[in-house]
Amino acid sequence: MKTITHKLAEIESYLFDLQDEICASLEKADGAGKFKEDKWANKTCGHGRTRVLENGLVFEQAGVNFSLVKGGSLPACATEKRPELAGC
Repeated sequence: MKTITHKLAEIESYLFDLQDEICASLEKADGAGKFKEDKWANKTCGHGRTRVLENGLVFEQAGVNFSLVKGGSLPACATEKRPELAGC
């Protein structure tokens, strides 16, 4: 039986792979532009990758970002339209 930590790691891996696939597809469609990557990490809240393509043949600017953010509860703006999530 998989632990929640193992399941979360699988989801994170899937989403990073999806980001890779999206960026590769956009680069192929553009024909010239290449994404530049900025990895970030914060010990208390998470990590992620920001990717930006600029001055391509098709795309003037494109961004494909992924953030894994952790915290004790959802921020108020996240529960504003879904009050049933308050306190989660």
